[in-house]
Amino acid sequence: MLFNSIPFLIFFSVVYLLYWAIPKEFRKYFLLASGISFYAYFSLALTIHFLIVISINYFLYRKIQSEPTKFWIGLTVSLNLINLGFFKYVYFFSRVLADVTSYPFFAQVPNLIHIALPLAISFYTFQVIAAAVDTYRNPNLPTVKVEDYFLFVAFFPVLIAGPIMRMSDFFPNLDKLTPNKEKMYRASYLLMSGLVKKVLVADPMSLTISPVFNSPAEYDSFSLFIAGICYSIQVFSDFSGLTDMARSVALFLGFETPENFKAPFFSTSGRELWKRWHITLSFWLRDYIYFPLGGSKKGELRTYLNLIIIMTLGGFWHGADYTFICWGFYWGVILAGERFLEGKLGLKLTPEKNKFLMVIKAMIVFVLFSISGLMFRSNNASNMVDHFHGIFTHFSFSLEQLLVGSQNEWLVSATSILGDGSSFRYLHIENLERIFYTSFAVLLFHHIQYVPESWEKIRKHDVWLVPVLGVITIFLLATLSQDGGEFIYYRF
Repeated sequence: MLFNSIPFLIFFSVVYLLYWAIPKEFRKYFLLASGISFYAYFSLALTIHFLIVISINYFLYRKIQSEPTKFWIGLTVSLNLINLGFFKYVYFFSRVLADVTSYPFFAQVPNLIHIALPLAISFYTFQVIAAAVDTYRNPNLPTVKVEDYFLFVAFFPVLIAGPIMRMSDFFPNLDKLTPNKEKMYRASYLLMSGLVKKVLVADPMSLTISPVFNSPAEYDSFSLFIAGICYSIQVFSDFSGLTDMARSVALFLGFETPENFKAPFFSTSGRELWKRWHITLSFWLRDYIYFPLGGSKKGELRTYLNLIIIMTLGGFWHGADYTFICWGFYWGVILAGERFLEGKLGLKLTPEKNKFLMVIKAMIVFVLFSISGLMFRSNNASNMVDHFHGIFTHFSFSLEQLLVGSQNEWLVSATSILGDGSSFRYLHIENLERIFYTSFAVLLFHHIQYVPESWEKIRKHDVWLVPVLGVITIFLLATLSQDGGEFIYYRF
């Protein structure tokens, strides 16, 4: 049951009306039943698996609290990683073994074993591991009741694609489940924001760039490069739009959830970017992998290695493919490189006063992000290689004619090493006007987040603005339900 579907609109409308109609003491039980129903709509069999996973984790949580030993925390983390690894990575590792050994059996694994990926397994795995580690680090925290723990994991607004909740984010909400006008206003704005990002930015941009990524060998260099820029706009609008909608649904039910995006494309360094992009994942990787590996306390070389490790693992968490591993490794190298430049060479990568330099560096970081988007979006490793190769070779005009004309045949042959000699052979990206208006929309959303005063000015007009936005929201919901594509992060 996806957010951009009529079944979800019906489901949430019923849940919302009943939720506030029943007595307060029964609301969390009703939400738990709603969360299980939400999951069961996806797959009844996998719902049983989901409930078993939660039950085992609650048992282990109680054991960790009563006996905070390395055995129990190690067992908890191991079991959850095995569960995630089996469902998400068996096919990938069989493919790797097939590539390395050329043994036919490994190539046949997908035909021998049919594995359905459980809904939200990547997100809830990180969530229960965080709960276990936090309890291990501080076993004196108040004991969580079994029904509260189940609700913590099965809370449907953030189940599919985050934000990744921690116990400290979630449980304080249970004492505040009362209607609140301020929350309703913010929920309305977030819903509108998410729908605009999805309907007016992400989906149109997807239509523009999908042909390029599906057949990179057919497009010219300019189109292949611009596709990376466009994908950055699409994935931000799609994922932050999904997060806005998830936070909106949670707020309508009285729950505060962490913010996951804070104007990431205004970042002036890679380090700052990952404090603004998918914030809950970045902090999860920091707190539960980077710090346990030693963080920055075991020397510079170890710090560089730790950064590369956590970002590569973060890439692998996103998907079981070489493309995601390359994406994570790429960012690990950038973060390690930034630390080297700042720590060893004394270069200041984040200017504080010079606005011109801030704009230039933000543009550089955005281009670096867009390059990584080519890896993230590519359908497979072969397409990724074709895409990067095409950027440097697929010239719309043949390179040799552009440089030397048609008379110097020996030089024509030499330059053909870079270009293939064919003029006007490659396709061009279409609907460039979409790129301009969607880029403007993304800049507007970034400005609102980056300059708090602009948000405060908007909030002064709640009385008339919220009803107007409500009408627009109904229109966008209708558009989304009929024509909207799947959110990118539903796959993870």
